[in-house]
Amino acid sequence: MARSLLAALPRAAASFPVAEEEAVARQMPMPGTGTTQPVPTVAMLVTLAAADPSIERRRKQAVDAERGINALDKLHKEIATGTPSVERLREIVEWSENLEPSDDPVLAGILSDIDLRVRVELAKVDVQA
Repeated sequence: MARSLLAALPRAAASFPVAEEEAVARQMPMPGTGTTQPVPTVAMLVTLAAADPSIERRRKQAVDAERGINALDKLHKEIATGTPSVERLREIVEWSENLEPSDDPVLAGILSDIDLRVRVELAKVDVQA
């Protein structure tokens, strides 16, 4: 996979318009060889990051954590104004049941804290997740 990513770099970099001075400035002499090699650009690094499945997985987990927090916030507002809707409770139960563990220890801790809070709120209204 790494070879395919590296092979894609020149094509991805070529798709970005670059002024001639920038192209020359991106070339750095290799020590002791007298030859030049391209310097990685931000666009190239973004391309690599976008192709990395672990980064995409963490991004999806962060979005999922935000969805859980938003559902909790809506539930708190509904509880403050009366009785929570069945739709909201189903949304939160579904979120908790579909929660996937994270490889990133920090993100795993955050997701665990959100899930615990979800379970406490559901227990308050006698719903099990």
